[in-house]
Amino acid sequence: MTSLALNSLLEERFATLRARLEEFRRIMRAVLIQDMRSRFGTSHIGYLIAIAWPLSHMGIIMFGYLFRVSIAPIGDSPTVFAGTGVVPYILCFYPARLLAMSIQQNRQLLNIPVIRPIHLIFSRCILETLNAVIVLALFMFVVSLFDVDILPPDVAEASKAIGAAVFLGIGLGFFNVVMCALVGPYFLLFFLLVMVGLYIISGAYLPPSAIPANLREYMTYNPITQLVEWLRSAYYVSYDSELINKSLIYWVGGISLLLGLVGERFLRGKFFV
Repeated sequence: MTSLALNSLLEERFATLRARLEEFRRIMRAVLIQDMRSRFGTSHIGYLIAIAWPLSHMGIIMFGYLFRVSIAPIGDSPTVFAGTGVVPYILCFYPARLLAMSIQQNRQLLNIPVIRPIHLIFSRCILETLNAVIVLALFMFVVSLFDVDILPPDVAEASKAIGAAVFLGIGLGFFNVVMCALVGPYFLLFFLLVMVGLYIISGAYLPPSAIPANLREYMTYNPITQLVEWLRSAYYVSYDSELINKSLIYWVGGISLLLGLVGERFLRGKFFV
């Protein structure tokens, strides 16, 4: 008798869980479609522009570097050296920036009772992750058209570095959502300035080995430096940087993500209205 009651209770709990997951899937699908329409319109041109924006950002930074430098500080290809510096930055920067605007750009959806701010954030998270994959694939395709061997010797390690860049961007994006709700849109401007500053001093243009030792010590606390060094270690077999600290990326991204989730929970109904 007890066994039958327990089985019945478990079946009821699983049925409730399945119903909630199905409801969450339907809400996320609807919010994701609406998010894409509100940002890109109903035509494919808007989405292509959204993809072209970070891609052109990469191209402008690389062209500016290659215009001034013809010999790579490391390796034989200055294009690969510049690419390994700009790719992790862009794949971290854009998700973090666009996630911060997820509530602001879709605020009207919160008038629907079943939709909560977390749905808007997660839908933007999914969209920006897909965008990052597409941007990376197009970037590698375009670079390969110029007879540049863009594939790394260690594909697995490069994939981990790219995944870590996207994860850091998503974590910072969740944190930015909460801070923009508390401080206002001016926090996003502060974030942009900080990210640009971190990129400039990340070693993307100059390898850390060419930087004085007393300055390299401070670079170890820069997560963009860690991403750049991690990705370059997958391209250059003999590259053994003492600056690589993968745990720093996970800690910064994980803590930012946790603070964002906790902040969303406590600010719901107060700032996200």
